[in-house]
Amino acid sequence: MAQIPPSLQDLVNRFNQAQAQLQNVLLRKQQYEAELKEVEKAISEIERLPQDAKIFKNVGNFLVPQSRDVALQELRDRKELLELHVKTLTRQESMLREQLDKLREEINKELAKLKGGATEAAKGGG
Repeated sequence: MAQIPPSLQDLVNRFNQAQAQLQNVLLRKQQYEAELKEVEKAISEIERLPQDAKIFKNVGNFLVPQSRDVALQELRDRKELLELHVKTLTRQESMLREQLDKLREEINKELAKLKGGATEAAKGGG
């Protein structure tokens, strides 16, 4: 059995690395999207409360009173940050998918060369 050429091995390694990065990006994106839904739900719930409603914020092991407006502003700020993270990760996901497609093409070309070379050697040797 022939050994894999270093150039092909390098492509396969880069492909595997990009695939692992994509999985990491997808996982982080999923986590941010889940948190974003929670924040949106909290905003919706707080907006329905009366202006003078008592709201408490969890700070470590303590619940600290907070005004409705401050709570809403903090949640809106968090929502904005989460949306930015999701947008950034979506861009990274797209770039990694493109990179994987290019690497897949290169790997297939290298494999075709190897297969073509093996076929030629078999024809010439037989």
